[in-house]
Amino acid sequence: MSKKVTIIILLALIFMLAACTGGDAERRRSDTVISVSDNMKFDEAEWVAGLAEVKDIQLARNGESEYKIIIPEKDKESFSADAFYFSDILKRMTGSADGFEVITDATVYDGKYISLGETGYSENIDTSDVMYDGYVIKSIDGNIYIKASAAVDKNTAVDGVVNGIYGFAEDILGCMFVRDDHDYIPYAPTIYLDPLDITDNPDFAWRRVYQYEVSQNGWSKRIRSNGTGEKSEIKNDANRYWGTWCHSSFTFVDPDIYFETHPEYFAYIKGKRRREYKGAPTQLCLTNPDIYPLIENKLAEFVSEYPDVKYWDFSINDNVYYCECEECEKSYEKYGSRAGALLEILNKLARRFPDVYISTLAYTYTKDVPAGIVCEKNVNIVIAPIQTSQLYSSKFGSNDASAEAKRMIEEWSAICDNLFVWDYVVDFKNLLMPFPNFAVQKDNVEFYKANNVRSVFHQGSREKSDEFACLRSYLLARQLWDTDTDVNALIGKYVTVTYGGAADYIAEYIDLAHESVRTEAKELDLYDAPEDHYGDYLSNENIAAYEALIAEAMAAVSGDERLTGYVEEIKLNVLYAKMFAASWNIAEKEKAFEEFKTLAVKQGVDRPYEIAPPDMNEFIEKTYPRYLSLIKLYISLCVIGGVALTGGSTAAAVIIIRRKKAKKPDPAQVCDNRDGI
Repeated sequence: MSKKVTIIILLALIFMLAACTGGDAERRRSDTVISVSDNMKFDEAEWVAGLAEVKDIQLARNGESEYKIIIPEKDKESFSADAFYFSDILKRMTGSADGFEVITDATVYDGKYISLGETGYSENIDTSDVMYDGYVIKSIDGNIYIKASAAVDKNTAVDGVVNGIYGFAEDILGCMFVRDDHDYIPYAPTIYLDPLDITDNPDFAWRRVYQYEVSQNGWSKRIRSNGTGEKSEIKNDANRYWGTWCHSSFTFVDPDIYFETHPEYFAYIKGKRRREYKGAPTQLCLTNPDIYPLIENKLAEFVSEYPDVKYWDFSINDNVYYCECEECEKSYEKYGSRAGALLEILNKLARRFPDVYISTLAYTYTKDVPAGIVCEKNVNIVIAPIQTSQLYSSKFGSNDASAEAKRMIEEWSAICDNLFVWDYVVDFKNLLMPFPNFAVQKDNVEFYKANNVRSVFHQGSREKSDEFACLRSYLLARQLWDTDTDVNALIGKYVTVTYGGAADYIAEYIDLAHESVRTEAKELDLYDAPEDHYGDYLSNENIAAYEALIAEAMAAVSGDERLTGYVEEIKLNVLYAKMFAASWNIAEKEKAFEEFKTLAVKQGVDRPYEIAPPDMNEFIEKTYPRYLSLIKLYISLCVIGGVALTGGSTAAAVIIIRRKKAKKPDPAQVCDNRDGI
């Protein structure tokens, strides 16, 4: 065989291998394919008929029920609100006027009942298999018990019972808590149930979907998202069960108190001890032996003052201005990571405070696992891979962003039993742009569960009316409870019960966007702009298809104010895409903008972006009109210069005007979430 032929064969093999590898990377973006239209199988009439079939337990018959709801007298304040909410659900569902009265176990009662929590009626209900804030639902002689485990923590047990209330309503009765302002409750005047013996535990101990809507009207409880709370005096940023939250090191060693007398506690940078550098707070000198007692003493104060808090964070400030002193450099050489000295401190704290979790951030210069050290059992590592992908899941790591997240989670999992993933699920630069990222989350949560992740913080939008805010929040919350959730079936039911006559069109809209991004997009990123997807899901052809589907959806619910409002939320996203489409048709852009303005006001949308100005008023009055003016100017210059206006030149103009793909914020320098990292 000639040398030339050999080279050709080798090159062919190389290209074949590259093609196979590339194809596999494409296939391994995600195992999940969004196909909602094929899963629109929920039939309310069929479901209600099934409930009416005679079984062992008669919960209600022809709108009448003898059942009462019993709560513990000693804990009635803990259960009262949710017990009455549950009572209202059952009354609305059955039409019962007299049934489902809420009483306490201090009342003598010998009729049928639903017992909530540790009542005098539920003493023999075994909760030994309950984990975290899971629950048991069990029936005995027609009575129903919803109970959680109080063996470890009373507050968690209360959460478990509340989860059981809404789990019973949703999983057994078929209700669905679809939005912060609306519950789906089928009308079923006759309900029979089979004997009940259910233990349901969440896959993650701590679960929060950080989204404006989730924090409204108690919705977080109904979707079993236990991490949403109230902001406390220790600034836990409304993250329930947390004391200090993140970037907290100066909370423990305050430079206002210590810098003047002990500058050696703070970072040595460029030959000098500094509390600030380039306008930002620096870091502590973590190898200085004198600062550990200060940290321990401060944490002891916190633990004593807030005994119900489970998680205490000690982590770096939000920059890379770490200490460069000789001892810190020796620590870096010893561990191969600047997280080594930090983890030494965490392990000491964990041994000193064994009943709480001691948490820190694997973030920027502390993201790499230190060699030769493992975490104590109650150390919690928060992994925050901000340069992440919304198209390639961490499960496969088929591109750089997902590979980095995969590496961090797997490597920290090898030395730590408690991982926390700070997961980003929103386009920070364009909150109102269609953003079809439902598929990747299913794969990600499965990967998290397999790698010692106990807690997940899904960072959506803090602003009202982010794109598909309620559907995305509901979907994420359900997957955090159960990673085996059938995503397509869940979306199918959600769309069916939420959008009424418009459901089929909304399902097709979701499918079209997701299929286009799956098969045609190169990436889906947290900072994408419309022009990044002119060649895939935001092509002119696709936007026209979205418009047609939403027009049909609007017609299908005409006259129904509530459903029209729900469809208008999606229309707002399509109009936003139309306003920035690869098109020279100024009249169409202006028409879309006029309707966008009306709907934005009607829907109460405050901001189109999260990471930068403007607010909605400035966007409407200045930002978008300026964009249109620049487009018009470009058209005029092209006409004067005799340049043909093609789709390609349109895209080029938009790229120039909008500074296509502006540099991503550096996570070492920028705070994406004013309440967190």
